[in-house]
Amino acid sequence: MRGFSFFLRLGLLLGLGLVAFGMDEAEAASTPCAVARVVDGDTVILDCLGAGQFRARLMGFDTPETYRPRCNREALLGQAATRRLRALLDTPAGFSVELGGWDRYERRLITIAINGRDVGETLIAEGLALPYQRGRRPDWCAHLG
Repeated sequence: MRGFSFFLRLGLLLGLGLVAFGMDEAEAASTPCAVARVVDGDTVILDCLGAGQFRARLMGFDTPETYRPRCNREALLGQAATRRLRALLDTPAGFSVELGGWDRYERRLITIAINGRDVGETLIAEGLALPYQRGRRPDWCAHLG
């Protein structure tokens, strides 16, 4: 029964997670996408029909590091942000994904919205992320004080 639940959820995500590859709305709706894995609070592995799997960085916010954090509090908050992103994406409401360009680490830049609300807005409101556009990343250890 557990296997059935996994495939049911995966099917739901594939059916509801739409990706815009610079196509019109009808073409985007025919390109299903699922989050194969949450890497951390602002990075995921996407699995898109016709495009395969690739690493993607969520735009507009930054979460604390889980890989090589600079202090213990950063590590703990980074783990909390990662868990929260997983929980947000594990919703029966589904989500939409919009693709942007690429960052210097060859990750696709994306936004993910649930019921029209960017997941970054939720993480920022809950104190698990800070707004981020470009330039110097926040020093989470200094921010945490």
